[in-house]
Amino acid sequence: MRRSGRNPAGIALACGVALVLAVGAASSPAGAVATARTSPVATAGKALLRLTDMPKGWTSSKSSSGGGGAFPGSSQLARCLGVATSVVTSNPPSATSPDFNSADGLLTVSDSASVYSSAASARADYESLANPKAPSCLTTLMNGTARSQLVGQLGAGTHLGKVAVTRAPAADFAPSTANFVMSFPVTSQGTTLKVQLTVTDYVRGDEEQTLTLTAIGASFPGSLSRHLTAVAASRL
Repeated sequence: MRRSGRNPAGIALACGVALVLAVGAASSPAGAVATARTSPVATAGKALLRLTDMPKGWTSSKSSSGGGGAFPGSSQLARCLGVATSVVTSNPPSATSPDFNSADGLLTVSDSASVYSSAASARADYESLANPKAPSCLTTLMNGTARSQLVGQLGAGTHLGKVAVTRAPAADFAPSTANFVMSFPVTSQGTTLKVQLTVTDYVRGDEEQTLTLTAIGASFPGSLSRHLTAVAASRL
């Protein structure tokens, strides 16, 4: 997908990426597999989605995930969820897939696989996302403490509307998958686009896999999210 300042869809996607980074869902350092070929991270990286898993006509591009680290409002989010701040700010070694883009540029998929120091740590991170309070806590955070920093990353002339965080139907994903859905409008150069960003997560032992599904103008197709999460989970 094009990422220039003249492409409203590209701006909307960049905004979605910023939001994902803000909640720690895409905190894996790019190139982790290449620098640790015999490590557990490299093994976990084999579970990542590939271009051949995507529908016909999709393409791949360099991962838009950035470096990890604390995000604004981490302490507030931890308090709201009732968990230790260390759970919210955890940044385990991870491997990251390329971004996969639909032919029309309106759908994007990315995947990351992380290896924790223990199965308990991986489960704690998963449970923080599955926490019933997560949608309301994230809605408050994204429209409050974290908002100014996010808006500052979007550039002049781009307006971020109110962020709403909900759950997607469990039937849209592989079994034992936790998820949340962020929906928000982005306005640039007089054009407003609706962005829907779905983060899905599942664990096996000390490994955790996170898929991020982005859709512009419509919801991400449930049949495709079921297929992709089932393929990824089967490899973990």
